[in-house]
Amino acid sequence: MKTRYIKVIGDLKSDYVKNLMLVITIALGVFGVGSILGGYGVIRREMTGNYIETVPASATIEIDGAISKELVDSVKKMPGIKEAERHATLVARMKVGGKWYPLLLFIIDDFKDKRTNKIRHITGETEPATGSMLVERTAFMVMQGKEGDEIMVTTPNGQPHKVKLSGTVHDPGLAPAWQEQCGYGYITLSTLHQLGAAQGFDQLRILVAQQPYSREHITKKAEEVAQQLTQAGHDVHEIQVPPPGKHPHQSQMSAVMSIFVVFSFLILILGSVLVATSIATLMAKQVRQIGVMKTIGANPVQIASLYLVMILLLCIIALAIAIPLSRLAASGFYNQIALLLNLEIQNDSIPYWVTLLQVGSGIIIPLIATAFPVIRGSRISVRKALDNYGVAQKGQGSNSWVVQLSQLRYFSETFRLSIRNVFRQRSRLTLTLGLLAAGGSTFMMAVNVSEAWEANLDRIYTQRLYDLEVQLSNSIDVGRVLNKIKTLPGVVQAEGWSSASTSLIKGSLFEVTQTYPDKGHGGFTMLALPVPTQLLKPTVVEGNWLTSSKANDVVLNQSARGLTKVGDRISLSVDGKPSEWNVIGFTEDVGSGATAYVSLEVFSRLLNTPGQARLLRVAYADRSRKNATDKNLEVETLLESENVSVNSIVPVWLLHNAIAAHMKVLVNSLMAMAILMAIVGSIGLMSAMSMSVLERTREIGIMRAIGATPEKIRNLIVWEGFLIGALSLFIAFVLSVVLSAYMGRFIGNMAFRTPLSLSISGLALGIWTVIILLGSYFAAMLPARRAGMITTREALAYE
Repeated sequence: MKTRYIKVIGDLKSDYVKNLMLVITIALGVFGVGSILGGYGVIRREMTGNYIETVPASATIEIDGAISKELVDSVKKMPGIKEAERHATLVARMKVGGKWYPLLLFIIDDFKDKRTNKIRHITGETEPATGSMLVERTAFMVMQGKEGDEIMVTTPNGQPHKVKLSGTVHDPGLAPAWQEQCGYGYITLSTLHQLGAAQGFDQLRILVAQQPYSREHITKKAEEVAQQLTQAGHDVHEIQVPPPGKHPHQSQMSAVMSIFVVFSFLILILGSVLVATSIATLMAKQVRQIGVMKTIGANPVQIASLYLVMILLLCIIALAIAIPLSRLAASGFYNQIALLLNLEIQNDSIPYWVTLLQVGSGIIIPLIATAFPVIRGSRISVRKALDNYGVAQKGQGSNSWVVQLSQLRYFSETFRLSIRNVFRQRSRLTLTLGLLAAGGSTFMMAVNVSEAWEANLDRIYTQRLYDLEVQLSNSIDVGRVLNKIKTLPGVVQAEGWSSASTSLIKGSLFEVTQTYPDKGHGGFTMLALPVPTQLLKPTVVEGNWLTSSKANDVVLNQSARGLTKVGDRISLSVDGKPSEWNVIGFTEDVGSGATAYVSLEVFSRLLNTPGQARLLRVAYADRSRKNATDKNLEVETLLESENVSVNSIVPVWLLHNAIAAHMKVLVNSLMAMAILMAIVGSIGLMSAMSMSVLERTREIGIMRAIGATPEKIRNLIVWEGFLIGALSLFIAFVLSVVLSAYMGRFIGNMAFRTPLSLSISGLALGIWTVIILLGSYFAAMLPARRAGMITTREALAYE
């Protein structure tokens, strides 16, 4: 037993550089698994915890008019209702650096006893005084201010007022303000009235007592409350029931994390294959030693156990290195995701199952991968082992086409010999190509998807032929205002549109949507436009676009499509009024939530607002951001001079930037995965070349004996490395196309509900070509130098 351990330790010491590379390879896989799963475990727990701690309302009921405290108390007494409170939300505007940005104001009835959608106080005032507001912590970046500063705020029907930023809060139910390019403020009703808004509390938020995660039960109870509100004389505008207990970004984040986990395990599996290749190299080198051990009585099990113990030791060393480092990486990863999702990490402990999985996978996967070469090597017969002289046997690769290729006269003799050597060991070549192709295809896929993402974002500009959207406070006759806007220098077109929240009517008396409190996630909007329009170029994927201004036709985008088909007749609730529509087509939009496109004339007839609009869309001749910013100020000044009450002003470039910010972490993480796989692939190539040199030690000696110079032998090995790299480049490119299509479909459907267009990046191919050629050269140089330094005497004495 002691002798066995001495041999294992001796083998580990004999080529410590290669063993170190094996440890690094296994450690990279374990590191990837631990960092991703560790980050995922923390984020999954904290996302749910952060969101549930806010006590998100089961449903929000919007009404026309103000809700009294007596009405709230009566709702609390209803069967099945655990809690109820009144609330209000208003989209205002704030002035930052001379420009107006959207400001979402949350009007809270009682800051000291808030029962639903709670906010966590950080610093400053706990209850803002009249004329001040609390600010969500991520909004200070957009506001370009700090606690104690004053900011200019205007409401749709009010005049600009200075409001003090009196405190900081955290609201994990909201996306970071820098993503949405807007501000978040929390004020009292008295502050709202001071700003000139006559609005009262027009939202009733409820918590159900039973089945809090059943949307059907919540909807049923919300409709019962809505009926009571109707009987009390209130017009119910909308019932909002977001997915119960689910953070707005939870589905997307789970999907993204699953992709990362797959890539992490792929790195570990590839690394384990590399370990198997290296163990096969060692056993090939020690084949005569195995023969001697068998001669003196060793059986296959005893021989196999020697190498398996060595693998186990390598795995333990790799785990000791990878687990602590993966915890540091996981910390950085989950902190970045928390920043992206506006979460507060309250418990940063990595779940124990992550460490168990790292230990299990870091030992079991390498052992399984090396089992075949170890068992095969341990079963070699004594005669065959002792007959090995270090001259490579004729491999499976000597096919006729390889022979013909290697005999082409216009190749140098060294290059022709390299071709034959590369295909000698098909199984080893396949493993090496797999390692390199996996790294290359992942790298090119990451760049391809990044470019496809950018190209898809640019469709925001090609679909939206306008540069500025102005949402008015009320529907007004905009004819005169539009004519004046068109006279501004650089303005090429301006149109009046309208919009309203809508929902499919499915046997309910009320409009029920899945909208979250931020008014963005989960909403369904009806967008009414003049037919024909010059400011929208939709991507129609099925059916037709709107052509009749008088027909009750509707075109749905991909987020609103569902199971609807062209020719279906659907019922939509608009402003509490039911309406029938004919589905004539479907579009693919970029940067839009669920949307139903209809004729402005029909929409106005339905709401009895003929000739009126609530949206202004303006197009400029010069669409650059700088020019658009200047022109936007001119349009705002004109609207102010015309006493037009504005709700919000959104430049198209702002929408572009907001969407781009959502996926930055995903694309960067894909690139990091690609780099890890490329490192594993490079180590794999070096291992394969080393094994090739070992197997041909005596063959190299014979070549030296008949006149081959060390330089020629080095060139031979280097050319073999280049050939393997070139072959892997072709395979990687083909795989990258397939992976890019799949990943583009996944990310596109997650972000836009439509696949990203396939983009093949010439830059990615060029960069990876340089990387693989340089990597092949340096990976082959070490074994090539060793081969060139082998003397004839050493080679012929090789055992």
